[in-house]
Amino acid sequence: MAAQPHPVAFVDESWLQQRGSPGAYLMAAVLIDQDDVAPAIAAANAAAAGQPYHSSALYHRGHVGTIEAMLDVVDEHAGWSVVSAQVPLDNGRQALTPDNPQNMRGHLEDQREYARQVSLERLLRYLNTQRVRDVYLESRASMREWQEARDAGSRLPATDRTDIRAYRRLLDQNAISHRMRLVHVKDRSHAGLWMADAVAWSAGRAIRADEPQWWNRIADVATVLEATTGAELRLNESGAAPPDGERDPHNLSQRAQTMSSPRVYSAAPETHQAGSILQSLVAQADQARTPASDELTRKVLGYVQHIAERVEQLSKTVDRILPQTAGTLDTTPARKPAPHPRHDLQDGVEPATQPDIRD
Repeated sequence: MAAQPHPVAFVDESWLQQRGSPGAYLMAAVLIDQDDVAPAIAAANAAAAGQPYHSSALYHRGHVGTIEAMLDVVDEHAGWSVVSAQVPLDNGRQALTPDNPQNMRGHLEDQREYARQVSLERLLRYLNTQRVRDVYLESRASMREWQEARDAGSRLPATDRTDIRAYRRLLDQNAISHRMRLVHVKDRSHAGLWMADAVAWSAGRAIRADEPQWWNRIADVATVLEATTGAELRLNESGAAPPDGERDPHNLSQRAQTMSSPRVYSAAPETHQAGSILQSLVAQADQARTPASDELTRKVLGYVQHIAERVEQLSKTVDRILPQTAGTLDTTPARKPAPHPRHDLQDGVEPATQPDIRD
């Protein structure tokens, strides 16, 4: 019997990092069955209509229809999509904001790089459970950096090495299969990456501007995971999401329809007030990282009950092995005399070796 082909994953990123916002880092993967990769690539090329594809650029030029066509390709051809979300973006990092503005750029890049590695590790763990063997990730290095790496005899630019270190950590921990490959693609014209770009952009658009209508087109074939714990998050936590029972991602609610026309937002505003979807996502992530109060209470009560049961067992054991005191001796002739104290007792009070009450 022939072995079942393994899915292929195409990966892209999106992030929100602005003053006044908790920020978020998203890494999206589109999973396609190996036998369906060629038809999916052909469909993605057709959706792009022979033009270079980048969701953000298309949105700001008002070409929303092209983005929707690419999302429809994902909906039709992808077996599943998954987004690994680090929210807030600097979760787990306690570094203080530098006082010197000249150091701010490096500080922000450090935050984003940390979030990327956490998100990538979670994504690779998930892809491993889906038996993915080939993971294609867009290289962040410029063509000049690739040329410099080749000139230096290196197979990979320094910019992409942090991804490889995260990948190798998981290999060393046996968290992913050694058969999984992480391949950096240096050509942005790869149509597989366009599909991942559309998924990452649609999730990012929802958290950036409370506009989930694009994410809703693929919501039935997508999962959002909290990067630290792997807990599943719900992206549609705003009133703009379709009402209960309206699950068709192509059939938007009335409010979502009114938001469908393209609106221009500044790419890097000085401040950004977190919208309801991002606030909900942060709250869900915080809850996933912290045990719920009722669950913690149940655990504490369980421990207390367990200790009480062990104390009761100890008390019964002590009662069996301790001699009765003179005041409690029964002098009735029909009763047997009290047993003599054991040789291992001291002063007739407690045993030298007590029963073990550890769990």
